[in-house]
Amino acid sequence: MTDLLSRTDSPPAVPLRRRPPRRWADRLAPYGFIAPFLISFVLFFALPSVVSIVLSFARYSGYGAVRWIGLQNYRSLFDSPDFRQSVLNTVFYWLVPLVPMLGGAFVLALLVRSRMARWPAAYKPLLFVPQVMAPVAAGLVWRVVLSDDGVFNRALGLHVGWLTDPHAMKWGVAMLLVWRGLGWYFVVFLAGLTSIPDELLEAAAIDGAGAWQRVRHVVLPLMKPIVLFALVIDTIASLQLFTEPNLLVGGAGSAAGAPPSAAPVMNQIVTNISGGQFGLASAVGWLMFLAIAVFSAIQFRLFRQEKS
Repeated sequence: MTDLLSRTDSPPAVPLRRRPPRRWADRLAPYGFIAPFLISFVLFFALPSVVSIVLSFARYSGYGAVRWIGLQNYRSLFDSPDFRQSVLNTVFYWLVPLVPMLGGAFVLALLVRSRMARWPAAYKPLLFVPQVMAPVAAGLVWRVVLSDDGVFNRALGLHVGWLTDPHAMKWGVAMLLVWRGLGWYFVVFLAGLTSIPDELLEAAAIDGAGAWQRVRHVVLPLMKPIVLFALVIDTIASLQLFTEPNLLVGGAGSAAGAPPSAAPVMNQIVTNISGGQFGLASAVGWLMFLAIAVFSAIQFRLFRQEKS
């Protein structure tokens, strides 16, 4: 009896097998997959960034010795009338198209989303065509449109030299920027509007809210992150603007691109590199980097406040 009680029906324990140690090839295999990205990142981004920040504090013409001059490059930029004018031009290209481009895109997205317009599916490709068009082609087309005898002057009965008048050049570039960016931000806002549940708008309508009240108290609060995203993206793109001004008004008083009255900040980099001033070009690039970093930090700050 004692022997029967002491016996158990559980099977004998099976000794655990040790996992074989991982070979070095298995451990290094994941790094092999990301090696092309790491190598290209170091060669084409990290290393040039380190070299450029060093050159921004030095004088270097592309050959010979590098001469350390401290903050002299930055002082020369702030003392340069052309650099200050290019900063004002870039701010103009940012602020002037901002309201008509983002505001017009938001209104068009509201109309298409509300099904007030007929054939709403046709508006999406039509509005997005300027964004698909290459910047070179868009600039050449608008040179014809804004010429002295072009479509724009004839249609409105104007006699404005959009491509030759220093005071009108920037306005012509602003019109081109609105035309190209309207479709892009229309798609962005339309994607944000489709994420708003129809039940919320229907409930607001049942409670007696009109169309403007629904937009103000329901749509705009829910669309705030999308609006902030569009605003920051447009700001970064405006700081990096280069192609449109030089294609549209390039050659009008300057053989190297847009004249100083309409040239963006990016022209300073190209001009200094062409003139062998690699230190000044690097300084301009890092000033642009700091400006973009400030706006990116503002974006993250606003998104953090939105979530809290």
